[in-house]
Amino acid sequence: MRVNGEPANAEDLAPLALYGYGSFTSLIVDASRVQGLDLHLERLRHDADALFGAEIDELRVRHWLREATANSASSVSARITLFQRDFSMRKPANRSPDVLITTRPAPTAPPAPMRVATTAFVRNVPEVKHTGLFAQLYHRRAAQIRGFDDVLFLDTHGHVSEGATWNIAFAATDGRIWWPEADVLPGVTMRLLQTALPGHGYTVMSAPVHRDDMPNFSHAFATNAVAGIRTITAIDDQSFAPNTELEESLRACWTSIPSQAL
Repeated sequence: MRVNGEPANAEDLAPLALYGYGSFTSLIVDASRVQGLDLHLERLRHDADALFGAEIDELRVRHWLREATANSASSVSARITLFQRDFSMRKPANRSPDVLITTRPAPTAPPAPMRVATTAFVRNVPEVKHTGLFAQLYHRRAAQIRGFDDVLFLDTHGHVSEGATWNIAFAATDGRIWWPEADVLPGVTMRLLQTALPGHGYTVMSAPVHRDDMPNFSHAFATNAVAGIRTITAIDDQSFAPNTELEESLRACWTSIPSQAL
């Protein structure tokens, strides 16, 4: 755990723990390479401006990330968090953010399929990947208490938006992949797949998907930068039949996306 390239201490992290004002991006580093690195940096630029009215030094961020992951012999899951060590709750300042980098071992196997429960909820400032995760995790916990693995959000009109920490897509029997059109965080994995899938024979669509539309689809899957692609086997009481061929094809598309050097 390092802040601006130096070991972090409790004093450094106190403002983030007390106020939770910040943003982050999560990614997988493998041999100093990252899928969608340009999109992760784009997110950090956007969020630094939105939250702090400032720019980030991309070269330093890349250098600090290289240093934080250099001694790992295997893939690393890294999180880059933007915050301010001198943050004032009374008067948030326009100043360049500090950069916190935390790491842990990356998953070594594809994630298990999951069952999700729907609930009505729209994230605050959905275009920013902010550190305010209370509501998403509260609803995830509530879904798990009910026996599901995670939660899927619907807007006030019953349209599908996103999961607690992931985007969702649906597959139709004719080969089309539907990404729900809604106020969601534009995930890096989602954006990469939207570009890559047509080259693998899929037609990519973006349109509103109502809760009542879901029986029209044969498959559903979640995406994020750490898990990649995760099959959804059920949404509430609607089950999706296993489709190993489709799942393997989607994962092949994901793994074929080239990585970029730090």
